[in-house]
Amino acid sequence: MLPLVAPDGKPAVIVAPSDRSLEGAVTELQAFLKEITGKDFPVLSDAPRVDQPAIVLRLGEGPERDGGFRLRVTNSEALVESRSAEGVSFGVSELLEQLGVRWYMPGELGTVVPKEAVPRLSLQDREHLPSFESRYFGPTWDKVWERRMRFGGVYFPPAHGIKLGKGADFKSHPEFYAEIGGKRVNKQVCVSNPEVLRRAVATAREYFDTHPKERIYGIGPNDGGNFCECKDCLALDSGDWDPFSAHPSTTDRYIWFFNRFLEELDKTHPGRSVAFYAYHSYLRPPRNVTPNPRILPALAPIALCRVHGLNNPNCPERSYYKTLLQEWGKLLPKVFERGYWFNLADPGFPFSSVHRMRDEIPAAKEYGIYGWRTETINHWASELPSHYVAAKLMWDSNADVDALLEDFYQTFFGPAAAPMKDYFQTMDHALRDGDQHTGGAFAIGRMYPKAVRERAAKALRQARAAAKDSPWKDRVALIQLSFDYLQQFLASQSARDAQNWDEAWKHWQALEATREKLVSFNPPMINLKYSRSYLDRFFRLPVEQGYQRSRNGNQVVAKLSNEWDFHVDPGEVGKEIGYQQANIRGGNWQRIDAANTSWSDKGLRYYRGLAWYRQKVEIPKAWEGKRVFLWFGGVDESARVWVNGTEVGTSADSAFTPFELDATQAVRAGQENVVTVCVANKRVDELGTGGIMAPAMFYSPAKGNDAKLDNIRALRETFP
Repeated sequence: MLPLVAPDGKPAVIVAPSDRSLEGAVTELQAFLKEITGKDFPVLSDAPRVDQPAIVLRLGEGPERDGGFRLRVTNSEALVESRSAEGVSFGVSELLEQLGVRWYMPGELGTVVPKEAVPRLSLQDREHLPSFESRYFGPTWDKVWERRMRFGGVYFPPAHGIKLGKGADFKSHPEFYAEIGGKRVNKQVCVSNPEVLRRAVATAREYFDTHPKERIYGIGPNDGGNFCECKDCLALDSGDWDPFSAHPSTTDRYIWFFNRFLEELDKTHPGRSVAFYAYHSYLRPPRNVTPNPRILPALAPIALCRVHGLNNPNCPERSYYKTLLQEWGKLLPKVFERGYWFNLADPGFPFSSVHRMRDEIPAAKEYGIYGWRTETINHWASELPSHYVAAKLMWDSNADVDALLEDFYQTFFGPAAAPMKDYFQTMDHALRDGDQHTGGAFAIGRMYPKAVRERAAKALRQARAAAKDSPWKDRVALIQLSFDYLQQFLASQSARDAQNWDEAWKHWQALEATREKLVSFNPPMINLKYSRSYLDRFFRLPVEQGYQRSRNGNQVVAKLSNEWDFHVDPGEVGKEIGYQQANIRGGNWQRIDAANTSWSDKGLRYYRGLAWYRQKVEIPKAWEGKRVFLWFGGVDESARVWVNGTEVGTSADSAFTPFELDATQAVRAGQENVVTVCVANKRVDELGTGGIMAPAMFYSPAKGNDAKLDNIRALRETFP
């Protein structure tokens, strides 16, 4: 062992050259050694050898791979050596971790620093190399944490859009843009147009002239669909069908374009590569076009399960994705992963991916994946320790995950280690073993059923009792906040579904208060932007509007049940055969819980088309002759509504947004009324949702407070 403090109390000398690129590594090493020992470790530049231990940082020999370093510890010195300053910095992180320092998440609360009068390093001599040439989360996170976790290597640039340079705007040159339904629209470009290719190459040449050291150019379709339907672009497609985007595969046309792009670019800037996201309807490999080996795809399977690992037997979708990885790997030498390591449409509820990371990252290494450009959201409190484990595996795909986790429980929670282990395993295994694959936060209650949450709550109670001192109690309290956030959301949703609006709003206010606490940390423990935007977009309005429509003189007339008769209409014939009629009978309708069962939960998954809902509800006699509105908490995407066979209107074309319709002339007070809804869901979304997504009710506004109908507009073109 090499003691870093001599018997006479003198600390080791840090020896580093006067090189600005190493200043950060030297400062980091000094700061943490002082925090560990309480001593100042002196820094010498190219100093002669002294009689006390030395920590030597050196730029020179070392592994050739980006970020690689050598760590050699003898009886007299510890040497960190690399060909790059980045590698030296990574070596300093390794040295500090061997001394017990941990960075489970950014900030003081996420950092573990042991107190040791005489820290020691084991004797060793080893080259450390990353398992993957590229290791990045996106969007940009905490740069300091990323460096300590050894992110880096080949950078995969943003790749949405084909830039055409100045003077190529839609107004000046509509022919450069996609033809949809016989008209040019400003969505995608027309890749079969030779001038589009010429201008795209010219723009890339300008980029490389300005950035001569860069070797990779990001390029690809804009996010979303609306691909060109001109005869020349359609002729480039292979005829392959992508079932998950519900669209013909467009991969061949883009690979054809990238091949020609590189061929032209090589005339002035040889050897460059293009990076693109294999995404949406261009996720599947090309069938007819052989790609240039300098095309770098990053597979982005947004329409596939984001909960389970590649080899999880509960998830056929991930098996399909594994096949895609292997097929792309046979075509191209460098394939990247741009997976989604978070729960979509999730405002920061607990979501553990440890089970997925320990499965998927080593498997990706086996399949020859070159690197990572994953999409993540920095919900630190809710996703701990998933991203820590992922970062460790991205550097070393053979890392012992069980050992990493045991170390995490012990060093992060101290006396509360055992119950916190129970908590994290309970939550992680619920996702691993569950059969939920789509829906994002809409499925969170099914991901964590009552029995799971009860066990998790018990573990947290035990942890709070065990962790009486800081920092242990502070860390347990953070995880408790995250769990409370989930519980309050589910309590609000449950009360909402029962149309107990006072209770739903009370729990919602508690949820908002907990969110504020989580974002008040430095750094925020759930993402400031997305936690708010997802709550507002998907969940707040049904609770808020339901609460408003049940008070201040407004009165609930009749609650519609969440149980609806349900019928899929892929042929769009429902109106022709009279599904909207009040006296319709037969037709093999099913019974579903609409507010808690999206189309994906019914096995329809990414079904695109029409579906019908029907139920009967009695309107009390007391409401005869009074103003009555029919309010819906939200549908995905748009709805057309009948009451007793009379059409009362359509929703605004805004998925998940509540809407209301004046049903005064259609309702029959004192009788049973038939409500029929036809929901159109024509656009692919990555949540797998569809149909009626929240409760509905008849209500009567207070006198002089008649609801405005500004949000109601006809959308008959959406329907047959």
